[in-house]
Amino acid sequence: MKLQHLRFFVAVVDCGGVVRAAERLRLSQPAISAALKVLERDLGEPLFEAADKGRRVRPNAKALDFYRDALDILGKCDSARARFRQRHSGSAKLRIGVLQTIASRQLAAFTRALTKRRPELILQIQEAGPVRLQEWLRSGRIDIACTVIDKAGKNVRALWQETFMVFAGRAHRFARNPCSALSFSDLEGESLILRRACEMPRGTLWPESLRMRIVARTERDELAMRLVAEGLGIAIAPQTLATDAVISRYVKGIDTVRSIGLKWRADLNDEILSRVLDASSSIEFEPH
Repeated sequence: MKLQHLRFFVAVVDCGGVVRAAERLRLSQPAISAALKVLERDLGEPLFEAADKGRRVRPNAKALDFYRDALDILGKCDSARARFRQRHSGSAKLRIGVLQTIASRQLAAFTRALTKRRPELILQIQEAGPVRLQEWLRSGRIDIACTVIDKAGKNVRALWQETFMVFAGRAHRFARNPCSALSFSDLEGESLILRRACEMPRGTLWPESLRMRIVARTERDELAMRLVAEGLGIAIAPQTLATDAVISRYVKGIDTVRSIGLKWRADLNDEILSRVLDASSSIEFEPH
């Protein structure tokens, strides 16, 4: 049984199909399908039920149990590799995954506090969306993630909560009375800077019936806020993305709150974990 085949199997289960798994792994679909056939032949039984019309494949009951075993096997292998590399590198290394929609000043404050407490610690930082961060954490590609969380719990610490607001340029009509809340009717017909990196599902922040004209689609929130400041349109984003060049307004009906926190691997070095949690406690994560 090859570890590579287990990784392919886990990716297919996570993605719901071979097509998306191939895209995520940057491999061809035939290569993944062939690996799954070899794995099934080695196990002596099929792992998936027939694909539905949407081409999604569903693992059978035994495959779900095997999926959990595969995660455990891959996790132990990745942990062993990480420990070996750390022992022989001569210095401690911490791989941090960061949600791409977290304001840069928040991340800078956290890393500054962390390196101040342990100057010899080598940081490696990678940005991604919440799903990929969870995969990286599970596979051992990162040691800790600063990302959205459901609630505090085992191997999780909450850092801050924030609401989503409407941002507009200082010359926009929304800037005239910044202390009052807006309604969805106020947003009707507005030009919108659509943040493609937003982790909230479509329809979560505003109703589908609301008509706004999309004038820009951005991958980077920094660009979105710059376009807002230049008066190209409004944006709907978390509080902490605010800058001095824009104004923010609450919107009645947008009740979505996101919780940001730390998630870490269960086998993370205790001394390093203590430093990370100590650094996070020293930072005031507040809106701009």
